[in-house]
Amino acid sequence: MRPECRHNVTWEGSTGVVACSNCGAVEWWSDGRPLDPAEGMARLFGRFELVARLPSLRSPAPETLAYRSPSRRATARLAVFPPHQWLLVADGLWLSHDGATLLLCPTDPILAANMSSAGRHQEVRTR
Repeated sequence: MRPECRHNVTWEGSTGVVACSNCGAVEWWSDGRPLDPAEGMARLFGRFELVARLPSLRSPAPETLAYRSPSRRATARLAVFPPHQWLLVADGLWLSHDGATLLLCPTDPILAANMSSAGRHQEVRTR
């Protein structure tokens, strides 16, 4: 954490997220306690649909997975993360977005295979 950082929790329902655009820190919270990142990702993005696999440009792995939200309300969940910035949200998993599309970049080979093997219509899986 840098001296100029102010890490405040942003709540989306019962899931809290600290996502600092300044230092890149990401923390997950629920009921005032730390939350496992996989559970946090599932809570926020578990219904998002895989719509494309893209070759990565300036991202942490060779492939980026693009996901679409099932509703406008769910799209609002992206706002807890700064846009256009890659953040390490879980071991082996980076996240970015443009305000409408969730971009996930798995750097762990097993995680990448699990996330991209089910075809075009899969839900976000972090483990």
